[in-house]
Amino acid sequence: MKIIKSAVLVSFILGLAHMVSGQNLVKINDGEGINLGPQLEYLIDSTNSLSVQEAMDGSFSRSSSQILNLANLSFNAWIRFDLQSETEDEIYLTVNNALLEEIELYIITDGETSKIFEGGYLNPFNARQILSENFQFKLPVTKGPVNSIYLKVNSKFPLLLPMEVSTHTMFSKNNQEHNLFWGLYAGTIIFAFLYNLFVYFSIRQKRYLFYLFYILGSAVFYMGLQGFSFQFLWPNLPVLNIRLGFLISITNIIITLFSMSFLQITRKQKLMYFFGVGTIIAYGLIAIMGLTSAYPIGLGLAQMMSLITCIYFITVAIISYLRGIQSAKYYLIGWTVFLVLVSVYILTINGVIQGNFFTTHSIFIGHMSEVLLLSFALADQINILKKKNEASQKKIITQLEENERLQKKVNLELEEKVSERTLEVVKQKNEAELQRQRSDELLLNILPADTAEELKNTGKAKAKLISEVTVLFADIQDFTAISETLTPAELVKEINDYFSEFDKIMEKYNVEKIKTIGDSYMAAGGLPKPNQTHAADVIKAALEIQEFLAEYKKQKLQKNERPFEMRIGIHTGSVVAGIVGIKKFAYDIWGDTVNLASRMESSGEIGKVNISEATYNHVKDEFQFTYRGKIDVKNKGGIDMYFVNKK
Repeated sequence: MKIIKSAVLVSFILGLAHMVSGQNLVKINDGEGINLGPQLEYLIDSTNSLSVQEAMDGSFSRSSSQILNLANLSFNAWIRFDLQSETEDEIYLTVNNALLEEIELYIITDGETSKIFEGGYLNPFNARQILSENFQFKLPVTKGPVNSIYLKVNSKFPLLLPMEVSTHTMFSKNNQEHNLFWGLYAGTIIFAFLYNLFVYFSIRQKRYLFYLFYILGSAVFYMGLQGFSFQFLWPNLPVLNIRLGFLISITNIIITLFSMSFLQITRKQKLMYFFGVGTIIAYGLIAIMGLTSAYPIGLGLAQMMSLITCIYFITVAIISYLRGIQSAKYYLIGWTVFLVLVSVYILTINGVIQGNFFTTHSIFIGHMSEVLLLSFALADQINILKKKNEASQKKIITQLEENERLQKKVNLELEEKVSERTLEVVKQKNEAELQRQRSDELLLNILPADTAEELKNTGKAKAKLISEVTVLFADIQDFTAISETLTPAELVKEINDYFSEFDKIMEKYNVEKIKTIGDSYMAAGGLPKPNQTHAADVIKAALEIQEFLAEYKKQKLQKNERPFEMRIGIHTGSVVAGIVGIKKFAYDIWGDTVNLASRMESSGEIGKVNISEATYNHVKDEFQFTYRGKIDVKNKGGIDMYFVNKK
């Protein structure tokens, strides 16, 4: 019997020893996410110089909490754990601390050491392995082998290290839950900001402006604590991450000014007033410290001052409520809740309270509550002022009632006359504005915008020599024969459909339509404002016109109707541009360039875009061409011409 008892005791001791020795080994299966707090070991590097090999030989201490909390640590810390994957799924490591100045990640497998990552919040955001506000890593582990994971971390902020290892499935789920909380936080802050912005524009009181700046500053600070401000506001300016102490100090100055205004703290309340002024001065000094190398000290002082300021706000709110300021009750509740939750957060990051989701997020929950309650306080103050105003108005109305009865008839008659005259003036004004708009629209349909503006301002528009433009001519093939098969209404509609589409294409490519002459269409690029892309713009427009005509041709042939087909010619050179005449004036261009563009059209072929050598020299590297050789042109002799090939 003793032998059996001894065997049982030995088995129990061996099993317990196995459990203790294997406590640092994290085994992860399909769909798991494991909090690493109790599995972590840490080593404080008081020399700030240990390499990973030297750290491996050091004496590590075991974490005793769900979240490893090394509080305010001025040295490097080495964190380690052993990991064995029992799944084929990808494995991820999450370090939920966005304020790590340095973080290095190593993995040791079968005696081989590999550095996975080196960086921190002083590096650009896009240098991270996974673009997340926290530090997240995909671990190169496979099913079976035991891997030793080592991290070196350093931060001027409190070193709170919630860490989790998870499969890809759980990693995605955790990120969704994490983003859900922060989406709720962001939604609450945005709602409060927009609500108070609306109120500010409604009543224009300075205190609401203070509160709006407070919401913005505090939101950027609190989101900065979680890395969102770095991710979305200044990803390429990591130096701003160490200026959070400056930001919260300025924000606290703003909320102090708001509180003194809201609670009506004046020089009559000497102690409360001068304490508030002293608080503002103290935050100003801390803000300056936040811009220097002493920013960690400034951040610590800002934390301490924040607690003192909360107590000051609560005290002032109680006194103000007793003085008869009814809206102070919401203010009091808001800052009391905030004080409690901020205290929980500060005690957590300093290692006094054990970290969990609630304690590590308590400051953000408190901020949401405080922002909403202060919004209620402001709304309540508006209601109180509204009631006072209504009472005052009733008293004034009673006093003026007798006079109003005597003046009512005269006022009504005067109001009717004023209303009639006002309606008449408004009608005339609206009619004049409508006519002006119609005139402007008509003028812009006839002339380029710059020329129209010059004509309106000076009464005339000077002709200008433009050294380089590209002119397009398009002409319908066999127009006379086709027109004989259509009624006048059908012909006009057909031409309108075609040329309207051409107008859209010209506008798309910044090409100026000049005019239509019967069945011909003329446009030019590079005017009235010269540009460097006029030749390419016009060719693109010409190719799109031919594509449109080809597609329209298919539709016409399916209906057994004869389609319009066109030749298009393009030439580049100088022109004179301006307005012709003083009645029914039109913007036009003149010069040999126009004539040559017309020759390019007449020398072309149906469905083709024919360009001159001058145009070709501008765009020869942008399109593909078919060289046609020298083609005889009336009064010009042989000119090199090219067909532009479709892309």
